Amino acid sequence: MPQTPFHAYYKARLLEQLPEEEQFLPVFASSDIEIYPFQIAAASFALRSPYQKGAVLCDEAGMGKSHEAMLVINQKWLEGCSRILLVIPNADLLHQWTEMLERFYTVPYVVLTSRKEWQAHSAPDHPNAFIQDAIVITTYDFAADNEEAAKVVNWDLTVFEEANALSPVYQEDNKQAKALKRIAGDSFKLLLTGTPIEKNIMDLYGVIWFIDETLLPGEKEFPARYLRRPENYPELSEQVSRYCFRTLRSQAKHYAKVTERVLLTVEYTPGKAERQLYELLYAYINQPEKKAFPEMNQYDLALRLLGLVGSSTEAILQTIKGIVKRLQRLESTAEELTQWQEIQTIAESIPQDAKAGELLTVLKQGFS
Repeated sequence: MPQTPFHAYYKARLLEQLPEEEQFLPVFASSDIEIYPFQIAAASFALRSPYQKGAVLCDEAGMGKSHEAMLVINQKWLEGCSRILLVIPNADLLHQWTEMLERFYTVPYVVLTSRKEWQAHSAPDHPNAFIQDAIVITTYDFAADNEEAAKVVNWDLTVFEEANALSPVYQEDNKQAKALKRIAGDSFKLLLTGTPIEKNIMDLYGVIWFIDETLLPGEKEFPARYLRRPENYPELSEQVSRYCFRTLRSQAKHYAKVTERVLLTVEYTPGKAERQLYELLYAYINQPEKKAFPEMNQYDLALRLLGLVGSSTEAILQTIKGIVKRLQRLESTAEELTQWQEIQTIAESIPQDAKAGELLTVLKQGFS
């Protein structure tokens, strides 16, 4: 049952009355940030589940799930759990996380998203760069590409940003999500997502399956029992609530400083190069053979690539560069490599997206 603002506030106040050893005092002492009651409640929800295999923090977007995760990470680190892996979808989110760590927290970390960084954090007598006396931050692609090295580590805690991308893990052809699940092993899995359900309840099924594949019925039995069957929703809610903690903006704004969102819709027309970039990506997604993504189905690849290019050219450019490097290491990929190098050239020729230009105009109007 969704918690009311009063119940969320009441729960947070109860947490404040816990014995000193059960509070986050050491974590607060090692950070420089204002923490809200719902964030304390979310982190406590995860930390108070020691016998479960993980938890999903699925607050609405913009509610500070990354800080909730850092409360858990810091607490585990201070408890002596030094094998902590933070996995983010792509390098574009890396700056946000490292900036937050540098600004608000004192826990040590190492970034592993490229061969160069791997070499910088490894040595002849220390060949596995995933073994560190620090939090290891990496990307979905880099972790999956280096699965054998990553799963050697007996991780205490694995944290996955944008975990909705892991929801197809139960499907046979989703090799990357399965690789990440193998890397996580028996660790406590902390999944962060503002959208545990994007298309239908099978998204929720996949997220929970990533944590514990034994909790819910099988892949076929689950939709038969719960899809469009409201009479069974209470049963599903009871099962899922053991793993998921969610706070809405409307709930938190009554007792926390939650920035109000004002919706402005502005139409824009992509430039010629932007349209060409989109068309090349679309054509690649629909071609029968894709050596850069041999194990990803067309639908998931479309969500990934078109979602990134829809965000910004800069957002997808880092992914394009990674694909080019990956193809350069593979054999018999000359034709596809040329194809992606052309895509990279077009992406690099775009100095500013049309959407960014309109955004700047709207920002000037909104803050003038």
